[in-house]
Amino acid sequence: MDEAILIPITMFIATAIIMHQFLKTRHAERMSIIEKGLNEEQLSFLLKTKKRASSNEWSIKLGAILVGVGLAILIGNLAAPYDKVEEVVAGLIFLFPGIGLLLAYKFFGNKEENEETE
Repeated sequence: MDEAILIPITMFIATAIIMHQFLKTRHAERMSIIEKGLNEEQLSFLLKTKKRASSNEWSIKLGAILVGVGLAILIGNLAAPYDKVEEVVAGLIFLFPGIGLLLAYKFFGNKEENEETE
């Protein structure tokens, strides 16, 4: 059997096992809650979840990452006449998206703190 075919098969099986374990654990947790006879009000401290980010926030974060990667590649290509361009581009690809995410956090972090105080 060809070894190249084993990699996708292994990845598929690993993904299926992880999904099965996740669903099995979630089901067991819910069944134990039902068996104990607890309702949502009694479990409110367990069921409290952090507010999910809106699609606008994710869009801005994704945009910040893509702009950062684009800037890193652009600046890396401008540095092409110099030596060690690959190292520069690799560093910039991590630097610029990080800066973009920090700016997005600063923008949305203040917004979330204001909502919590209200």
